[in-house]
Amino acid sequence: MVEFQNGNFVSRLLLKVSLTVTFSIACPALMVGQAPPGPMTAPQPSQDSPPPTPRPQVQKPAVQPRTSIFGEWQLNREDSDDPQRKMEEARSSRQSSGGYGGGGPRIGYPGGGLGGYGGRRMGQQGESDEERQKMQELLNPGRQLTVTEASKNAEVDLTDDQQRKRALFTDGRKLQKSKDANYQEIAAHWNGKQLATDEKSPRGNKMSRTYELSYDGTQLYETLHMTLGRSNTPFIVRFVYDAYGPPPAPAAGAASATATPPATGTAPKQ
Repeated sequence: MVEFQNGNFVSRLLLKVSLTVTFSIACPALMVGQAPPGPMTAPQPSQDSPPPTPRPQVQKPAVQPRTSIFGEWQLNREDSDDPQRKMEEARSSRQSSGGYGGGGPRIGYPGGGLGGYGGRRMGQQGESDEERQKMQELLNPGRQLTVTEASKNAEVDLTDDQQRKRALFTDGRKLQKSKDANYQEIAAHWNGKQLATDEKSPRGNKMSRTYELSYDGTQLYETLHMTLGRSNTPFIVRFVYDAYGPPPAPAAGAASATATPPATGTAPKQ
């Protein structure tokens, strides 16, 4: 009986030892199989492979020079004069010449508007709201301007992006006064290769606007000429437009609007 019990004891002991050894061997292998993969090393590019091809840069198409003032134009704010600064210069000139003295009325008009020119709301003494509104329109041109020859040697139409239309008649006809604020008939004439208007300023003084090409045919100059106050202080502002869109088809009788090649450089601002 003792021998049988001892035999069972030995058998159980051997079984425990066998299970312990098996478990000790199996667990590390199982843990290694479930362990997450280590950091992966990115493949190094071959020294013989060519570098990546750079993306081609999109270049703006070159502006085709114009041969006349006709066509579509876009306002160039950077090249244009600042009307507010020009007004301040005229004001300083009048004060220095004794026109009104330091206590005289301030000159200037509401800023902002289509051209994006800023400034405080100022005005001349005795100026009506209508006069102030007209002056504001003069100093705030549209962002885009379309010039067309509506009638050969007779009419040139200017339309901006606000649908304001100015019909310039060069044949000396009697003009009709329009009740539409967005339409105006204006007397004009060709001065060589320059188109000039014959107008009155909002205060009734003589005023003119001239239109001409730059020497290279890529820009249109609109220059406002007028006088201010009883001292008739000169006030000149130039707005510059860049050629926009395709050039218009050649129009018969448009030779008078052809650009004039200057001797040197671009025409200086006044």
